[in-house]
Amino acid sequence: MKRGGETTAKVRAPAALIIAGGQGTRFWPLSRSNRPKPLLSMDGRRTLLGETIARLQPLIPRDRIFVIAAAQRAVQFRRALRGVIPARNLILEPQGRGTAVAIAYGIGVIEARIGPGVVAVMPSDHYVSPAGEFRRTLRQAIKIAGRHAAIVMIGIRPTRAEPGYGYQQIGSAVDDGAYEVEAFVEKPAPARAAEMVRGGGFLWNAGMFIMRTPMLAAEIAKNCPRLEPAMRELPSLRGAKLAAAYNDLNFDSFDREIVEKSGRVISVQADFRWHDVGSWQGLWEALKDRSGNVLTGPVVMIDSEAVVARAGDRPMVLLGMKDVVAIDAGDAILIAQRSHSQELRRVVDELRGRGLQRLL
Repeated sequence: MKRGGETTAKVRAPAALIIAGGQGTRFWPLSRSNRPKPLLSMDGRRTLLGETIARLQPLIPRDRIFVIAAAQRAVQFRRALRGVIPARNLILEPQGRGTAVAIAYGIGVIEARIGPGVVAVMPSDHYVSPAGEFRRTLRQAIKIAGRHAAIVMIGIRPTRAEPGYGYQQIGSAVDDGAYEVEAFVEKPAPARAAEMVRGGGFLWNAGMFIMRTPMLAAEIAKNCPRLEPAMRELPSLRGAKLAAAYNDLNFDSFDREIVEKSGRVISVQADFRWHDVGSWQGLWEALKDRSGNVLTGPVVMIDSEAVVARAGDRPMVLLGMKDVVAIDAGDAILIAQRSHSQELRRVVDELRGRGLQRLL
């Protein structure tokens, strides 16, 4: 890939765009149509979205943090974000059209509101620790995005061969702790993942993008010109006109449409703990305590281990259980082998087929 050219152009203070899409069916019975995954609290304290916003501060102040979410869940997101970020910083999509559209539209809105500058784009539902190390890495990525005409990403040093993640193949150093990205490998076979981690030169792709808004506009014009209206025209539309224009858009992910086609991608290597918490299994990997459990609420463990358990208003007792998920959501209870937690879409389909939409 071509080396990201350096620039000396001045940029404004950075902003952040948090992608808060998706219902998160693999977190049923907690996630529902009126309680999407970003608004779940996995540790009994802040929601996933709340944690993401908190770890950005004070590097990026609240008035420069924007969230993009589905319009049909506007009530839930407005309630969750009240007093957290300015109300107008919630950007609503009429319908989901993938991350390429969400990012182009969201950054178009931000640029129209506060002018051109560096924007850090990230998911709302990842687990990151410690927050201070994350901010240090993000600060470095923001500086590099200001110096180079490139899309800057964050790459995580792999701690294991994980076939469910995407990988960045890195090349020559272009800045302090930053490298050219030569290729992307998405969800490799287990043997290939083990080979990449063993051989070095690969980082986990954390799904974070840091770039100057004019840089994104140039990349869209070059590699995906049909996406230009999402950034340049949609931000000025409202109501039915916005919905109609959105309906005409049909694109793949931001990675596929823009990043993988770009010849100017830089990765900043990070050493903080990072997990893409996509299921109860992923939550266990991210949050398990020294005893190998993730427990929330009044849970009593007897001869049990490697458990994800969440009690509601009533105590939950586990006797002789291992590698299970036990979730009491009040109106529904899930008991499953932890290894089966990726298959919860089957549960959702089964409940829908039985006419139990009230549980979805």
